[in-house]
Amino acid sequence: MFRGLRALDGLTVRIPRGATYCLLGPNGSGKTTFIRAIVGLIRLDGGDLHVLGEHVSSVRSLYPRIGYMTQHRALYPDLTVQENMEFFAGLYGIDGQRRKRRIAELLEMVELSDHRDRLAGALSGGMYQRLSLACTLIHEPELLLLDEPTVGVDPALRQSFWMYFDQLASEGKTVIISTHLMDEAEKCRIVGYMRSGRMAAEGSPDEIMQLAGLKPHLELLLEDPERDASLLRSEGYEVEVSGGVVRIRIDKHAQIKEILEIISPLDMRLREPSLEEAFLTLSGVA
Repeated sequence: MFRGLRALDGLTVRIPRGATYCLLGPNGSGKTTFIRAIVGLIRLDGGDLHVLGEHVSSVRSLYPRIGYMTQHRALYPDLTVQENMEFFAGLYGIDGQRRKRRIAELLEMVELSDHRDRLAGALSGGMYQRLSLACTLIHEPELLLLDEPTVGVDPALRQSFWMYFDQLASEGKTVIISTHLMDEAEKCRIVGYMRSGRMAAEGSPDEIMQLAGLKPHLELLLEDPERDASLLRSEGYEVEVSGGVVRIRIDKHAQIKEILEIISPLDMRLREPSLEEAFLTLSGVA
């Protein structure tokens, strides 16, 4: 409870190992509170929480197995990139050649190898995020908790981050990510949509879109839109005509062939539903 507000209310979540799991939802929905609870930064008023097979109260044994990247600036501004990396490596007892190798490969991944002597406090926002992620990964955690990790990161590097996250998941590690970016949520194996402290919907991106009642549709340019729309309706299709364009909702892609056997469009475009549309629908906006 926060000043009478129940931040996580009746929340039940089971996240499998080896998955990329996206926490999606509007500001104030409870995403960050949930992540903070996982790492033991918030004491729960009720309920039960187990992390990596252990009760969350087992903080000492859990911390070395978890990597947590917070939204807030958690690095030391007066230390260089290299020194921050060495500090976090030391916290987890990583030394010698292993430390040297691990720092080198992570700085290369986040494209900071040429900036290792710069002070963290002098980095741009995007570069700071990259260093923060590298420090979070230094001890090769089994569970990675990333609170909006790609804010300020350019699209190309963001793509390389996601390739790395997918690699971690393929190795059996679990990656939990909170984000407002719909294209990132679509990359995850499981999406949990939170609203007002509750899990409003959970499943794969396709399952979330089905929960929102969204379906793909065809946009057809036809010589006689009204005539062909009437013909398609007689075959049981859900059709609307707008601006001379015929739109048909379909349940499965195999129906496209069936439609083309009924009419001959001048042009055709298939529009797949997006997770953003599902987000707006579940939020009651659309």
